[in-house]
Amino acid sequence: MATSSTATRSVKVGSLAGAGRAKQLNVEVPDYGRRQLEDTAFLTSMLLVLLGNYSQTGHFGGPLAYTPYNVAVHLVGPELGGLAYDLRHPKHPNADNFMLAGGHCIPTCYALWIVLCEALERQRAATGDERFATDPGQNMLSVDAIGFRRGAGALATILEENGLTDHPLFAQAKGRGIRALAGHAETTDMTNDVNGGPSGIGFSTSAGKAMFWDFAGSPAERKTIVFEGEMALTEGHAQEIKTIALAQKVGKRLRVMNSFNNAGIDDSLLDGVIDAKYTDYSLPQQWASYGWNVLTLENGNDLDQVVAALKAMEDWDISDRRPMITIGRTLKGWWPGAVDGRINGHDQIVDAASHPYTLAMNSPYFLALASSFEQRYGVEFAGIHDGVPGSERDRLIEFKTNVDTVLSVLDGGLGAWLAERLVAIGEALPDEMPARINLDKDPFQDERLAPENLPRDEITVSSAGVESQIRLFRNAGEKAGTRRAISELGKWLNYVTDNRFITIAADLSDSINVENAHFTHEYDAETNPGGTRLRAGIEEAGNAGTIAGLVSQSLSADPDRHAGVWGLTGTYGAFTPLMYTPVRVFSQQNQDSPFANGVLTVLAGHSGPETAADARTHFGIFAPQVWTMFPRGQIINLYFWDYNDVAPGYFAAVHHAARQKEAGVIVIHVARPDFLVADRAGFADTDVLAAGRGAYVIRDFDPAAPPQGTVYVQGSSSTNNLVSVIPQLEDEGINVRIVAVISEDLLRLQDPEYQQRILSDADRFDCTFVTTMTKRVPPLSNLGPFAEQYALSSDFDDRWRTGGTEADVIAESRLDPESILEGIRRFAAAREERISLARNALSQL
Repeated sequence: MATSSTATRSVKVGSLAGAGRAKQLNVEVPDYGRRQLEDTAFLTSMLLVLLGNYSQTGHFGGPLAYTPYNVAVHLVGPELGGLAYDLRHPKHPNADNFMLAGGHCIPTCYALWIVLCEALERQRAATGDERFATDPGQNMLSVDAIGFRRGAGALATILEENGLTDHPLFAQAKGRGIRALAGHAETTDMTNDVNGGPSGIGFSTSAGKAMFWDFAGSPAERKTIVFEGEMALTEGHAQEIKTIALAQKVGKRLRVMNSFNNAGIDDSLLDGVIDAKYTDYSLPQQWASYGWNVLTLENGNDLDQVVAALKAMEDWDISDRRPMITIGRTLKGWWPGAVDGRINGHDQIVDAASHPYTLAMNSPYFLALASSFEQRYGVEFAGIHDGVPGSERDRLIEFKTNVDTVLSVLDGGLGAWLAERLVAIGEALPDEMPARINLDKDPFQDERLAPENLPRDEITVSSAGVESQIRLFRNAGEKAGTRRAISELGKWLNYVTDNRFITIAADLSDSINVENAHFTHEYDAETNPGGTRLRAGIEEAGNAGTIAGLVSQSLSADPDRHAGVWGLTGTYGAFTPLMYTPVRVFSQQNQDSPFANGVLTVLAGHSGPETAADARTHFGIFAPQVWTMFPRGQIINLYFWDYNDVAPGYFAAVHHAARQKEAGVIVIHVARPDFLVADRAGFADTDVLAAGRGAYVIRDFDPAAPPQGTVYVQGSSSTNNLVSVIPQLEDEGINVRIVAVISEDLLRLQDPEYQQRILSDADRFDCTFVTTMTKRVPPLSNLGPFAEQYALSSDFDDRWRTGGTEADVIAESRLDPESILEGIRRFAAAREERISLARNALSQL
């Protein structure tokens, strides 16, 4: 499949696996079709330059540097270490992962995918053979070039607005439309499997993607190939992935291709960011010192060397569980037609100067690049010597005409060769693979996970030969804080799903109470690949990326059914912003992907002011509010105060998320203190499952007395201490209603009548709140104008608390029972004044 003859040549590749162990490998590389790959690389390079020229946006030098990597990975075939995939079905569940972590280099992928899809479609048209047909819902064709860095809304009308709807140049848009090609890689892009770009998050998901193959019991040849640049290797995620990937023993399932051109966005890494005198700053040595197998290439733009590295990684001993990285010296601004740094009389633009596409449309340097292509292939571009097109219509016509000019080179035999190569690679991909996990159903839709079906009493269960007790509910009066329930949630999930719930939680798994959520114990690719507890250091961002990579992987051929895992990552609430970016991008990916993903749970453990007992650095009231910064419906935040709220609240979220694709993230907020389990017999709502509705009434108005307003309460110490003063409120005749707010997101899922019962339009003008979070983000949205004025929260004076014991912190936060009682007295006493002010304000409208 990957070779066209038996001729081979020996190519040298550097190898480094620990200090002082550098050596040279002589790799025998067979004839892989170098001439055709070189031509494909030139077509790809010219096409990506056209994208930048006519869109006047995007990036230039970095994508060009990646192009030989990209062409080789997609075309040499799996026997030589290239991708095992089927471009006709690019999201095939059994295909290797391809990940452009450095997302702004996406033009090389768009250009290559257009070249490859056009080769298939042209061969289909020429032969009538449906083997060459591509999926119109996923392919990229020449017309999609005009969608580069444009939005779907604009593209829906762009042809009509410019009188081009029936123009033959744009006939491909009929029916299927024009694809929007984003400025950074997205998981919906053909073979790419990650939303890449910000702060290295594309890279941080790679360990999860790679280890999924081991966890699922997939054949040894399944792998994850990741592209990344050297500047991105300085980012926090890249540093953390060094440890994470080795901890999970992903071995050669993870293969990183690093484009090392010493040229970033504004500067160089060596002799720029790092002073040249520090000669020991070595990327190969850094990765080797972390236990990785490192290959080095003198010229990462030379196809022979690239293929040699791919083959070396493919032939590597599968029992060596160290991950692999190839660091190849590349040129930012590489050009196939350059000769000794010159292109048709112009100095080649390289290094940081080539980072974005900053050339004016049809500029002299662009003309030099285009001329070198014209000379090589005997074609002629239209209009490029006539300056900037005079209108938007003219621009679109010239753009599409010249894209087609590049692609016309396919008709000289290259297209037929590419089509046959792609079909051969695709036909070798198995439709079915052995798997350790059950692929026939989504176990997270099991009705035993619905709140009403949860076991109310302690039960003994057995899974994977391990017997364990599960207590999702406890008796009133037992001492157990909300965090004590977390492992019970995990155990029930793992029991019901046959151990498909994975956790990764820094170096504090036991502290935040997820350690005991497992039957199959600690994951180890060699000795326990079915383990569900991942080893992890203190690397919150990388851990979040890893779990995002895991839950976004599926072996299901049905796009509407997830066949993979769910996962949890956690840390102290104060530190969860470190997880925000990878989880946010996962949520965006989950929204737009046509495929069902798993659900990611974030545990904001030890949240609230209580954790300032460790120091004010751990003060967790503002930081956890990053989890409210998602579109509504795409995240479910849960703020628990009582042990018996945890299971019904969480599994209400689980039941919804398993059936509503967009709800891909659940966040659990729990505090550290242990409190007595509440006696609900005295509550207005005695239902132990009430938390699953998002909010419930603890104390209702006394109908025999005038109402004095509603107090919405959220959080651990705040609610427990408020409940403790209810007898005094009774004694003093203070007639306030008290509503526990567990989750505004769950409340929004209830019927309108229940929502109005909890928060009516009138209630908004007659309420306040008590919270262990911040007054800046109240428990419910759009509370009335006086809610914050009477609110009780630890930022009441807009200052950071100082710390001390938990009791000290709560007292200083004015959330102790005495302060809460006094605050409610003040709120109730001012009711007439509040209502009068509201009425006066409305009367002036």
